[in-house]
Amino acid sequence: MTALTKGLLSALFVLVPGVVAAQSVVNGGLIRDLERLARGEQVAGVPSADSVSPGARTIAAGTTVTSTIVARGPVDVFGKVAGSVVSLSGNVTVHRGGVVTGDAIAVGGRVVADSGQVGGEMRNLSALPTIFGAAVASGVTQTPAQRTVQSATVVAGSFGILLIIGVGVLLFAGPNLDEVVVTLQGRFARTFWYGVIGQLFALPGLLILIVGLVLTIIGILLVPFAIVAYCIAGAGLVTLGFLAVARLVGGALWRGRDASARTRTLGALFAGLALFFALWIAASLLVWAPLAGAVIRAAALAVTWAAMTLGLGAAILSRAGTHRRFASTARAVELAAWQTPTPVAGIVAARRTVAGGAR
Repeated sequence: MTALTKGLLSALFVLVPGVVAAQSVVNGGLIRDLERLARGEQVAGVPSADSVSPGARTIAAGTTVTSTIVARGPVDVFGKVAGSVVSLSGNVTVHRGGVVTGDAIAVGGRVVADSGQVGGEMRNLSALPTIFGAAVASGVTQTPAQRTVQSATVVAGSFGILLIIGVGVLLFAGPNLDEVVVTLQGRFARTFWYGVIGQLFALPGLLILIVGLVLTIIGILLVPFAIVAYCIAGAGLVTLGFLAVARLVGGALWRGRDASARTRTLGALFAGLALFFALWIAASLLVWAPLAGAVIRAAALAVTWAAMTLGLGAAILSRAGTHRRFASTARAVELAAWQTPTPVAGIVAARRTVAGGAR
């Protein structure tokens, strides 16, 4: 074997893997571009990567192509294309007598309809959008009325879900909610600072719990369950506290003196929740006005945060409504009155009649 032959074989061993790798990279990029065309630009009938022309393509006059054409170069249409025409790098020119029934898209070029016919849209793109970018763009194309309806629907749904949760709390944990309300009334300022401290130490508390569990072999297995339980307990405290604040505020708005105790409690809860969600509804109705909507949303967020902070502090102080000092005091008074048949101070003794008429 001559030296020249050895040199050629060595060059082949070096160049062939590089060419194959480069080809795979090109094919991978082409597949992604075709996916963006199908999903992002919503071009129907996108061909496979093997069917894409590597360079320029021309549709001769008098010929008809019944599929979408994608080329990595300029496309000249003299005949008829029953589909869309896409150039990934160049111009799309529809000459006189040429017909494109679908869209004409030029990436990095221009669409020129030189007396030709294009049945769909003519789009000039500097680059193909990503799938995420296409999803965002489709959301922006909503009309102000559609955005308003969508935002108001989300707020109304959240209000309904929270109201259902509140009714469940009244039915199954009414005494706990009562105690949280009593704690709010008796220690209003302290509950706020306890709520702030609870928010600040929520994440460190979770980290301490995880560290304490990983110190033992059995504890490591319980870490996922502990995280879920910790999050559920925190959400429960916040929800219980917020419902207590809503009931306290709603009680000042709706008295219902002629109604039963349960009806008054339910009415107060509904009125309080409606008051808080009124701000969010107002913000959702002003979604078409960015400045006014932002101001109302900021106010709604501040009011909601303050209510949740107060409620969380009251729930922490009352130990989720299980620390019932006020209720236990009331029960002690009622028990003492029931056990004593006569007033504690006694009664005036009556005089007895003695013999001989003496009194």
